[in-house]
Amino acid sequence: MALQNVFRGVICPILTPFDPAGRVDLETLRQLVDFVIDRGIRVIMPGGTTGEGMLLDLAERKTVAETVMRQAQGRADVIVHTGCINTTDTLELTAHAQSIGAGGASVITPYFFSYDDDALFEHYTTVADALSDFPIALYCFPGNAKQLISTALFRRILDHSQNVVAIKLSDPNLIQLQEYIQAGGENFSTLCGVDALALPALSIGAVGQVSGNSNVFPEVFRDLYAAFAAGDLEKARHQQVLINRIRAVLKDDIVHFKAAMSYRSLPVGYSRPPMRQLNKKEMEDLQKGMQALGIK
Repeated sequence: MALQNVFRGVICPILTPFDPAGRVDLETLRQLVDFVIDRGIRVIMPGGTTGEGMLLDLAERKTVAETVMRQAQGRADVIVHTGCINTTDTLELTAHAQSIGAGGASVITPYFFSYDDDALFEHYTTVADALSDFPIALYCFPGNAKQLISTALFRRILDHSQNVVAIKLSDPNLIQLQEYIQAGGENFSTLCGVDALALPALSIGAVGQVSGNSNVFPEVFRDLYAAFAAGDLEKARHQQVLINRIRAVLKDDIVHFKAAMSYRSLPVGYSRPPMRQLNKKEMEDLQKGMQALGIK
């Protein structure tokens, strides 16, 4: 039986709010879920890079995923990021994501250590085979996780695990992205994780964008995707230019995303140390940039 594939469109890797004591602020998280859904986001991903998932313990990651699932209430699909530094914890979180009714899981390559293709194959197929009726996305972020999922490894995983239905590339290498698109074939979802390349990625066959900036300006990404789907390339190009302006202000940075939410009438609190708050000069620059964008 074919698995439902919800890995398409604009996917918001939702921020994780913290209170001043460093605890996860679940009430603000619920408000943020409503904020992005009300502005057109139909797929939400808790626990990812933008959500500071690697700074949460396993219990916190489960609680965040459960909170997002309950708050979404069927208004948006939920994909849980479950990747960890080791296979055992990745399995635990992925099984949990399935148990709460998530639409799938995104699994980053194990980080810090360097692994060869055989080790990465064993990691991914162990997780996928243990949950063979649950959709899995590979998450390739060589800048942070050190490992590139080579095209050869990608094909090998696809040949082995039929529930691997998507891959996300957070790297500006459009040649690699296109290789994934070609190897994945029909009905496979190749996703772009670089907001500067949202439109170029769609133009070569990607089917979605995983956008940290969409926490702050979800409607801009919604409108780019809708314009491209409608064949309105002029509007899509306009939205990409606007996205590039947004990136210049927010710096593709989690702490800037959180600070910027105050200017969208939803303060989302703090980040978890060792991430720091913006200093006075950075806040002044952000305020000027947000005013110049003029997006209410």
